[in-house]
Amino acid sequence: MTFGLRIGVLLTILAITGLPLMADTKIVHRWVLTGVPMPRFRKMLVASIMENYLVRQEFEDEMKKLLEKYNVEGIQSYMVLPPRNEMMEGELKQRIKESSLDSVLVIRPKAVRKETQEVVTGGMYLPPAGYSMFWPYWNMAYGGFYPTSTYTKEDIIVRVEFNLYSTKDEKLVWSGESDTLYSKNFEKLGKGYAQALVNQLKKDKVIRKK
Repeated sequence: MTFGLRIGVLLTILAITGLPLMADTKIVHRWVLTGVPMPRFRKMLVASIMENYLVRQEFEDEMKKLLEKYNVEGIQSYMVLPPRNEMMEGELKQRIKESSLDSVLVIRPKAVRKETQEVVTGGMYLPPAGYSMFWPYWNMAYGGFYPTSTYTKEDIIVRVEFNLYSTKDEKLVWSGESDTLYSKNFEKLGKGYAQALVNQLKKDKVIRKK
């Protein structure tokens, strides 16, 4: 499958349930090209595949701002690509070929799961049974804590994949997946995830200031 076709297929995939990303992000694993020098990227198309336009815009705008610190011009896909349902694979491939882009970063949600945890919200102190007399239990400092009220907190975790391609040879140079905690604070979601990705790009020496 050619680079243009791969990206075209990705751009036609809907984000899983339309859930956005958020700042609480953990990179669970990633892969970096080895054996050859990492290309020095200067102009990168940032294509986030998600239904929520507000989160997409926040994320891509923040990526543009953060990449500038590493002398990389980030191009927001929402600014240069037509709506998903109007984009033909051949057209996308031709646009990339004719552009001055040297890389394309594709981000898309791929799975969703729920996690629950019990949270204690109140309680009362009770001394251990049989400790009602001072002697010989004078040195007993703590008793037991018995919860009187709890609630179940349910978190939605979104597994997100990211792939960076070099347009020169159409090869994958950086890839991985992250777990992000869903939230309705859309501005925080987009900006937080962008920061997490750029931090990892820097750590993996895919982008650098010098």
